[in-house]
Amino acid sequence: MAVSDTKTKASPPAGHPELSSASATPTLETPNGQQTPGFEPNAPASVVPSNEVSIAALLYESGADGRSVDDWPLPEGLDFSAPVSELLRKGTQRAHVAAEHSAGATALTNGELELQEYIRWLAILWRVYDALERGLDEHATNSTLAPTYNASLLARAPELAADISFLLPRLPSYVTKPTSPPLKSTPELPLPPFKLPPFLEEVFVNTPAPLEVYLGRIRELSGNADLAPRLLAHAYVRYLGDLSGGQVIGARLRKAYGLSGLDGRRFYYFDIHNDKSAAETGDETVGERKKKLNEVKAWYRRGMDEGVGEDEKLKAAQVREANVAFVLNTHIFSLINPPTDEKLRYFERRDKENERRAALEKPRKTWARTLGQVLYFFLAVIFGLFITQIAVPYVAPHIAPHYQKHAAPIVESTIAPWWNEKVSPWWHNRAWPILEHQMAKSRRSLF
Repeated sequence: MAVSDTKTKASPPAGHPELSSASATPTLETPNGQQTPGFEPNAPASVVPSNEVSIAALLYESGADGRSVDDWPLPEGLDFSAPVSELLRKGTQRAHVAAEHSAGATALTNGELELQEYIRWLAILWRVYDALERGLDEHATNSTLAPTYNASLLARAPELAADISFLLPRLPSYVTKPTSPPLKSTPELPLPPFKLPPFLEEVFVNTPAPLEVYLGRIRELSGNADLAPRLLAHAYVRYLGDLSGGQVIGARLRKAYGLSGLDGRRFYYFDIHNDKSAAETGDETVGERKKKLNEVKAWYRRGMDEGVGEDEKLKAAQVREANVAFVLNTHIFSLINPPTDEKLRYFERRDKENERRAALEKPRKTWARTLGQVLYFFLAVIFGLFITQIAVPYVAPHIAPHYQKHAAPIVESTIAPWWNEKVSPWWHNRAWPILEHQMAKSRRSLF
């Protein structure tokens, strides 16, 4: 059974440019050669700049015949007698592919972002998850949402806060110094449990349009008990994405930012069966982790099917809302600022910079420098022979009587015991190994 719309096309929202080919229904070929359903909910077209995005503009862009998300056109050929998990998978294919191939998503996945920009992206995500998870908590007993509600397993806002708190100290201190006086949390603008240096404070004070529209839609659903079941579609887009493609991003960012263990990438890790220790110590294999993640995804899909049931009207609402969520997610990817220099990944640029600094610090090896080192070595040998073979034998007879009369008693009673108890052990245990290492290094440099 399919659900269709027969309303009259609405006029463009105020300030929205006219489409040149609004009636076209394109198809998109995926990497595996299969065509996804040809329907309009999709990545944002160029006529809707991300800094001017609004629900009204997105509705008009999608070909909606009205001014609410309920007017969003449904994909063709969906059988609404199927479980909602299957409908969401098929009904969001096109929007899913478009979101994954946006410029911001590509830069993030490839580990091309500077660390500061990556932390800023995590702060943007924290605002999304904080709003979404507040709504899910508030409606945890809703019959549609209850089967998939598991904050201890799924909640990402606390993990994002932990990652940001861990990564901030890696930036220069002048970048992370908070402004004064600090922001104060309000019901309209809840502040996070991590520091807000200026580059993060801007995410909260001057909320960019794509993020503001996304948060506004989530709050609209959270504030209305009748619309709250649609939070399931937003949770589906975010959590299932984190459990799937998010795992690839987490693995790549571990290398990109030199992370060990889970610190700095806990957002991508789901604590299944309280098994963090295995992941931190490296005892958990990739196969074991994948199996656990698949179990969670299967549980989530069963929960969606149970919560939505056979209500075809609710299924259609979930498909529409999921497509809206994908479009909104694609727009917030536009908030990422990819690097403008050569297309090297973050860790590749870091290694290249380290090599450049090392080359500047280490003098070039030339024949002149090598000959100079040889000359210094022979001069040192000659000076040592002079001291031991000429100077000492000549001076010793003149100094020895005075030493025996005045200095020897003091040395034997005070200095010698101190030397034997303190200095000698320190020399043999610490100083001598360092000296040996430096001598060996000098010999290698010489020859």
